[in-house]
Amino acid sequence: MSTNNNNLDDLRVEIDAIDDGLHDLIMRRADVVARIKEAKEDTGGPVFWPGREAEVLRRLVKRHDGDLPSAVIVRIWRELMSAFVAMQGDFLIAVWDGEDPGYWDIARDHFGSRTPLTRHTTTRGVLQAVADGSATAGVLPLPQIDEPEPWWPLLGNETGGRQVRVCARLPFSSSGNSRGGRSEALLVADISPVETGEDKSFLIIECAEPISRSRLTGSLTTVGLAPSALVTLPKTNAMMGRELFLIEVDGFAATDDSRVAQFLEDNADFLMARVVGGYAVPLTTGA
Repeated sequence: MSTNNNNLDDLRVEIDAIDDGLHDLIMRRADVVARIKEAKEDTGGPVFWPGREAEVLRRLVKRHDGDLPSAVIVRIWRELMSAFVAMQGDFLIAVWDGEDPGYWDIARDHFGSRTPLTRHTTTRGVLQAVADGSATAGVLPLPQIDEPEPWWPLLGNETGGRQVRVCARLPFSSSGNSRGGRSEALLVADISPVETGEDKSFLIIECAEPISRSRLTGSLTTVGLAPSALVTLPKTNAMMGRELFLIEVDGFAATDDSRVAQFLEDNADFLMARVVGGYAVPLTTGA
């Protein structure tokens, strides 16, 4: 074995110095977060921005090099990010527990070891917790075709000045230690969507009469909102023959997106169309 710069005692001293440097930088970052908290006291706004967090993680993964897996970098930063968010104010996550333990694990992996999580046996319980402000955000299952009691029709409704929207898709990097296999979830919160450069958005659209999916897809694509997924409200939940759709579209759509207004102007038989959030495309499904 070569002894050039490989003396164990010297290497341990070098590791200690690196650890001190890392610790100093983490404490410095915490100090900056404290100053951000002071600045937000004057301007208001949410304590966390999932889109901004996604941008940071994408940048770090892109620049990462060496034998250490990039998933470890993401996990370290996720733990730090959640701790720094908690420094800025109350931070609690409502989680749909259901019959799948994977959602609790997804939430714990994403928000770290110290973020408080609360269990809810119904999806409406999660939505209510976010809507009334008792939870900062909520973890919910992905909408499915023909599910008997979908939660997504409640997105975008205003309650006491708050609007629950989709703000992230989880897991962002990997399934980690989740017992639910490859379970995925949506994160909802009272947060307006922000553009990150690699996004998908959700719209809810209501039609007065039955309509073919091909026509709906074509009409949206014409105005620049190309659908990538579509879920319909079950017939048993529909009222007076009206149809309600949850549509995932490629790219970013702002809450007041002009393309949505153009869609309604071009298609008079549609009663309503609204943007109900979106998410930064996860690294696991990266575009």
